[in-house]
Amino acid sequence: MLQFHHACEAIALMLDKLGEKIDQLIQQKPMYQEALLVYRELLGFLDKIQPVITYDAGDASVREIKAKEGFPLFSRGDLPIDHEGAILLFQRLLEHLASTKRKDKDALEQALNRVQGEPTWVRDVIGAVLSGDEGRITTMSQEVSLSPVVAKFLAHMALKPSMRSLRESSAEVIQGYTWNYGYCPLCGSPSNMAYLSDEGKRFLHCELCGYEWHYPRLKCPFCGEERAKELGYFTSEEDEGYRVDFCKKCKRYIKTLDMRLIGFPAPLELENLITLHLDVLAQKQGLKASGD
Repeated sequence: MLQFHHACEAIALMLDKLGEKIDQLIQQKPMYQEALLVYRELLGFLDKIQPVITYDAGDASVREIKAKEGFPLFSRGDLPIDHEGAILLFQRLLEHLASTKRKDKDALEQALNRVQGEPTWVRDVIGAVLSGDEGRITTMSQEVSLSPVVAKFLAHMALKPSMRSLRESSAEVIQGYTWNYGYCPLCGSPSNMAYLSDEGKRFLHCELCGYEWHYPRLKCPFCGEERAKELGYFTSEEDEGYRVDFCKKCKRYIKTLDMRLIGFPAPLELENLITLHLDVLAQKQGLKASGD
């Protein structure tokens, strides 16, 4: 019980610091104020769910062989998460947003009515996000006139406590891997952000579970291209320390933060949210994001 209490205190402290960081970002990037305020509001719900996760990591020698062959610890669609906790949190987040004066209030209320009449709807949305079924996410969102972006956002927020717990419990196992792949060693998902450490090393960030792992700087995380002439990057004049790395071969890009210039950034999932203008610049050049 004491250990559980300390864990709750640690999570609350982390969320408080994140809230302070969001306040700073609102001052720095007022164009993202609305999105940041929503994110900060929903953070308060996350520490109300303490996920219960149990799994068998299997034999160490088998894990090592699988890792060498490029198999992640878990498949994306079969992650050992607290599904009931995620469903409950999704409903609470949806109820909160539906009670605010948002432009999509009618759609949120329609989604809430759907949940109340058909509880399995939330389970199906979360399942579609876990399996990466973009078509299913779009179809289910359109059924309630909700933006697929909002549905995915709510699902990711609802999964955060489970993903945090899974990362922490799996960290020791994963750190023993020699992993040279552009997809996550924990869940097999692609990366959606990257950063350069103070030493100049490159790390990728998983778009689903949030795990981060070292990856060569001169290598495309999507197609594995290593020829320097096929790799490039561009920067935004108003965002020092932010860049977009791209591959000429597969035409994909990944937004990258240079910690040597930025210092203390927000969590990468939040940095991804407040750098949407870089996505626009990349897509104008005919480049595609990891999930496209």
